[in-house]
Amino acid sequence: MSKLILSSGERTNRPYGLSSAGIRIYSIEELCYYLFNHVYMIEDDIFCDELFDWIDTELKLPERAAKLRHLKKQKTDLKTIVTVILCSSDYYTENEIKGMLRLLDEVIGMPRVKRNYLRANIYLKNKQFKEAAIEYERLINSREAAELTPEEYGDIYHNLAVAKIHVTGFREASKLFSQAYERNHKEESLKQYLYTILLSNQEAEYSEKMEEYIVSEEQKTEITHYLEQKQEEAKYSDLMRTIDQLENMKSLGKMSEFYQQTDEMIDSWKSGLRQL
Repeated sequence: MSKLILSSGERTNRPYGLSSAGIRIYSIEELCYYLFNHVYMIEDDIFCDELFDWIDTELKLPERAAKLRHLKKQKTDLKTIVTVILCSSDYYTENEIKGMLRLLDEVIGMPRVKRNYLRANIYLKNKQFKEAAIEYERLINSREAAELTPEEYGDIYHNLAVAKIHVTGFREASKLFSQAYERNHKEESLKQYLYTILLSNQEAEYSEKMEEYIVSEEQKTEITHYLEQKQEEAKYSDLMRTIDQLENMKSLGKMSEFYQQTDEMIDSWKSGLRQL
């Protein structure tokens, strides 16, 4: 996990992977931290035999693991299982645990579509763009989507478009922003739609949509100015400076330095992804 957590219990060298969150945990304190801070991500399938076996053998908590297995076998409610885990360390106070459990009660009582939407938003916030896109698409195609207002449905399309920018690029995202705006009629969705049209080199469609949506001259100027500003900022970013250095090394035939720096860049990206 990306935050430093003080651990007084056993810390293993064999982490447990929470596939739904895309993270790895190394101690009972980290498991408690995850549950406490990701209430909207808690599902029954997290608490499985693999997790209990890991708590047993890797964290050296056989009695706690046995209790959890028993509770799961008895089909005990989710809140009780979470409580048992949170009480496995002294990381949180009794009052903090009670507060978290009250929030969990609210989450469990939410309509499933709202809960899934909040989960998808957490993925997006954590820059887990592929996972976020999958959740948003699942929501759009679900039966529960009929319970949403047009504005809520449009907001899901908007967030899906944000995720898709990082997964498939601007062209697909522009189509999704368009669908978002047709439903929620929000200025932010319209702006993002127009930005992505320009960034995907669809100038003809940009001009057409400017007229169709009656975009004011002030809005046009704002959009153009914003993109120019971002392009200028990009020129002087650390990443662009690094790319310029790499291109210079390659043109001068300094291939050993070129490969060394590209390897360091890739390692840095991998390190960042592992922390998510």
